[in-house]
Amino acid sequence: MTKLVRAVVRGFKGLGSGLTLEFRGNTLIVGRSGSGKTSLAEALALLMQSRGEEWLVLEGNLLIIHEPTDMVYGLNPNGQVTIGVHYEVDDDGERLGRSIGLEVGKGSVIGYHYSYRLSDYWVRQEVYLNGEVVAIVEKVGNEGYIRHPVNAKLCVAPTHVLHEDAFMACDGDALRRAYALMFILRNMLKGKFYYLSEARVCWWKRDYETTVDLPINSVGSDGQYTVHQLSIIGTRPEYEGVYRELLDLIKKLGVEDVKAGFTAPKRVSGYVKVNGVWVPLYHASLKLRSLIPVIVQLALTPPGSVLIIDGIDIGLTSEELDDVISIVSDVARRIGYQVIMTSRVAPVNASIDIIRI
Repeated sequence: MTKLVRAVVRGFKGLGSGLTLEFRGNTLIVGRSGSGKTSLAEALALLMQSRGEEWLVLEGNLLIIHEPTDMVYGLNPNGQVTIGVHYEVDDDGERLGRSIGLEVGKGSVIGYHYSYRLSDYWVRQEVYLNGEVVAIVEKVGNEGYIRHPVNAKLCVAPTHVLHEDAFMACDGDALRRAYALMFILRNMLKGKFYYLSEARVCWWKRDYETTVDLPINSVGSDGQYTVHQLSIIGTRPEYEGVYRELLDLIKKLGVEDVKAGFTAPKRVSGYVKVNGVWVPLYHASLKLRSLIPVIVQLALTPPGSVLIIDGIDIGLTSEELDDVISIVSDVARRIGYQVIMTSRVAPVNASIDIIRI
């Protein structure tokens, strides 16, 4: 499985002074309100939803930022935003390297930093291997330049995000290694990043149109597909194992059963059974409205992925937080993916790595 081993965020939303975090595996980030937990999670989601695109995608399937200045600390268009990720190479990454003639051993770490300034659309991109800088390119005005390992001009301005096309040199092979590393990273991360925001509680709406295209392995960052996915998981034979897993997990939350299905043409609704009584999901407690999207996402997330859950503590007492963190981390370890959560408070009995910010 691939793992996120380092995140670097500066100048994004509430992170003016910046934050650099190291991850060993499943992790809980703890900090008071306003400490930058959500800014960190959203920065990672922004970068990953922009993967392979020509520019940062502000309105994507993980995150929506309506105004470009909203992503900059202090709403300052002259401010510089930097988002960096360092991922451990997995089996897929090792195979991808071999396919293009670059041996990158499993467990090696490929790093990527994207820096952006709104006022003049300046862009800087950096590639690392095991902590050592491999290449740096910049967009200045409409021109592109190599800053490392040589000083030279590029044929095109490097704007593509998490994509090897930003490292195409006109002549020579100064960027050949960086190009190959970005090819590996872009393809290795395909379908391996999932994100649930604090806004996932908005999923309580009673009915959902079923005409949307559903993501296969995601309930959506705001929980918008939870009811859809419950309906699919509970009715399709190929999800039989996932459905049993989901029922086992929700029973640990005090929910006796859950159902979702059509209540009108093209509309689907969900219900939970608590204390022997069926209630619509939109009548459920804040705790259940917050946690059921998490439980559904735990069952859907494929092995080898990275799952970010912002605000795992919503609606929970300290004792409940311990139990939920234990459930989440146990499922992630058993299925084989990395989970990184945020919380305003720390659990009493930590069963996971804790980083305080």
